[in-house]
Amino acid sequence: MAFLGVLGFFGKIPFTCSTEQVATFKDLQIQRQSRYATHDVLGQKPVHEYVGPSLTTMSFKIQLRSYLNSSPSAYLPLLKDMLESGEAQRLLLGPKYYGKYVLTGFSEDQKHFNGIGLCIAADVSLQLEEAQGFSLLQYLKNMI
Repeated sequence: MAFLGVLGFFGKIPFTCSTEQVATFKDLQIQRQSRYATHDVLGQKPVHEYVGPSLTTMSFKIQLRSYLNSSPSAYLPLLKDMLESGEAQRLLLGPKYYGKYVLTGFSEDQKHFNGIGLCIAADVSLQLEEAQGFSLLQYLKNMI
């Protein structure tokens, strides 16, 4: 049995690189910003006031290939469920734990299909946003 090289996770989605399976991430982009309020001053230029940090956003790509045991037909439904649930997921990339993020969107580029029309190769771009504190959706789900 070969050692499964786990590179990280996003929720239930593992990122792996081994002789058994390849499902890696690439092109990681992290965006951090600050928030400012603008106050108008009569007869002068507006004044900026630092309000605090914005939520961190991230994006990265994953390549899904059936011949590498990372079938698009297995991963894409999981991503769709994560997107539609709105639930925050733990994000671990390499040795770094980033906290909880929500999947705000993803795009899939279905590259190749087999003889019965199933996608066997796809590139997927994920867009994530940091999840902080209170979630109205989660609160409402807990009430039901």
